[in-house]
Amino acid sequence: MPSFTHKMFNLSFQEFITPSIIKILYVLILIGVAIWFVVTAIAGFAAGFGYGLLYLIGSAIAAAVFAILARVYMEVIMVFFRMLGLLENIAAAKTPAAAPDLGPPPSVDPGVGEA
Repeated sequence: MPSFTHKMFNLSFQEFITPSIIKILYVLILIGVAIWFVVTAIAGFAAGFGYGLLYLIGSAIAAAVFAILARVYMEVIMVFFRMLGLLENIAAAKTPAAAPDLGPPPSVDPGVGEA
């Protein structure tokens, strides 16, 4: 299996890095959502207790929705990669066995058949 750096700098794009780093990307997104939630809640409470509760509830709902959307997006990406693998398997199964070598095509004399 090729290394990550080999995949990263392979300009033919025959090997993909996304399936190997998608878990890391998802964790980074969840960390970002958590940081955003905490900062928003703190900012709300800094503006007042009422605003703090409003921001706390609103940002919790928004964070949950964003985390769900991020998960769905990551799953859609992985579905595309799985479809690629299945299509490659189908194409490999439908590829006929190597045809026997029949040699070069027969040459045609250009003068034959002329009136």
